[in-house]
Amino acid sequence: MSKSLIRALTLVALLSGSTAQAYVVDANLADWGLQRTGTASDWTPNSGVLYTVEDQHDSYLNPGYGGQAYDAEALYVAWDQSTLYIAIATGHKPTTVNNPAGNSYAAGDISINFGANGSFDYGIELLGNATTTTGHVYSNVNWAVGIWKPNGTWTGYRDPSVAANIALADPAHPTSILGGTDVGTGSVAYTTVGLNNYGAWKSDLHYFYEVAVPLSSFGSDWATGNPFQVQWTQNCANDNIAVNGVVPRLPQNRQVNGVPEPGTLVLLPLGMLGFMAMRRNKTAA
Repeated sequence: MSKSLIRALTLVALLSGSTAQAYVVDANLADWGLQRTGTASDWTPNSGVLYTVEDQHDSYLNPGYGGQAYDAEALYVAWDQSTLYIAIATGHKPTTVNNPAGNSYAAGDISINFGANGSFDYGIELLGNATTTTGHVYSNVNWAVGIWKPNGTWTGYRDPSVAANIALADPAHPTSILGGTDVGTGSVAYTTVGLNNYGAWKSDLHYFYEVAVPLSSFGSDWATGNPFQVQWTQNCANDNIAVNGVVPRLPQNRQVNGVPEPGTLVLLPLGMLGFMAMRRNKTAA
């Protein structure tokens, strides 16, 4: 094998890992480490993933009611050098019709706050509507904020998008994107058939979302040492769930929260073989 070919193979092997995707966006969270054994540990992800688990089995959730049909059960966050990955487990069916007058509320969107200042600078559209597109990232977001006041009482308005309700509702629980500036395009997958035997409540039905968006969507807000919060709830904000994290100060080095990407692990031996071949040829010369 020629030295030039060896060098080319080695370079490809070592650099290709930077484009490997850590998660397949298919709403199957097995690659995050979730199990389906009917025990509480089913919700525990792989090492290195940031997560919150709040699987409940009560009529009252937080800050409102709704039971399993509005239960936000678990939220997971991870990233590599180019992509932010988010996964959600919930008892809320993604195809639930939004009909506030009939006490039915659709899924909300993912909100992200950088700087721990409660601003919720970005939103990720999950299902799409007349003004926003599934998987797109929006800045300068005009948020709907549920139907609950900061003290936990009902605002008195069933529709969370009306101005009077927004003025009363708790701004710490943003729900759906009403408008904003489109700053990035990602991908979203979700399930529409409920699955049981996840977690301690074996008979409960669960639905899943999986999201991937480019870090470039966040511009300078994705900066080293910057704290952030990822949050999700339904349009009513009956149950709110959030994950807090900090953008790492050290180079990510093709890692997902400290865990090397599968593509990098596969390609590393190839790169080492290339270097060994180069060394052997040099010694023979």
